[in-house]
Amino acid sequence: MAKNTARVEDAYTTAHIRTLTLLEDLHQIVEDMPAPDANHPINWGHVGSLQHLCERLKELKDFVAPAGE
Repeated sequence: MAKNTARVEDAYTTAHIRTLTLLEDLHQIVEDMPAPDANHPINWGHVGSLQHLCERLKELKDFVAPAGE
């Protein structure tokens, strides 16, 4: 039984680290998105891309922590 407990704890730790790494990567990608400027004026495509990202992140958030919990 102890061997199985160690394996599940190792798997959880690995998944937890991977989750945090992916979140950090995503945060950096969003931070690094170029700000619109004279050479790259903002357009509705930029807005739509960010809105789509927000929708997907909300779905993920609701999956992990449903409202009311």
